[in-house]
Amino acid sequence: MHRFDLNEKFSAIGSETSETRIGEIYHVRRSWGGSDSVSTPIARYIVWRPEYIEGAAPHWRIDCYFKKHKLAGDPKTLSRLLANNLQNAGLCDTPIWVFWHRSDEISGESIGTLFTDD
Repeated sequence: MHRFDLNEKFSAIGSETSETRIGEIYHVRRSWGGSDSVSTPIARYIVWRPEYIEGAAPHWRIDCYFKKHKLAGDPKTLSRLLANNLQNAGLCDTPIWVFWHRSDEISGESIGTLFTDD
């Protein structure tokens, strides 16, 4: 599991396997005392190594999917900060191709038994 602040307002929390890194970026509002905070998820990210890369060197690819949310911040800036922090944590190295996207969940449903009766 990895966790780091991207800047004073945003942080990232995720997990990794040998092939991928996945996680979420949060807008963080801290209390005046600094001991409590409210975190709002504003983006999801996937970091992976493409297998077929015609005309390109082997590289990491980062896809950041930002919600259409008033707290989302600048996708380009946050995606670059994420890439820098992933490199600093040793979770990927250059070369890296970074994409930022806008997306929203439309709907969803459970398939199979998802919830338990307590």
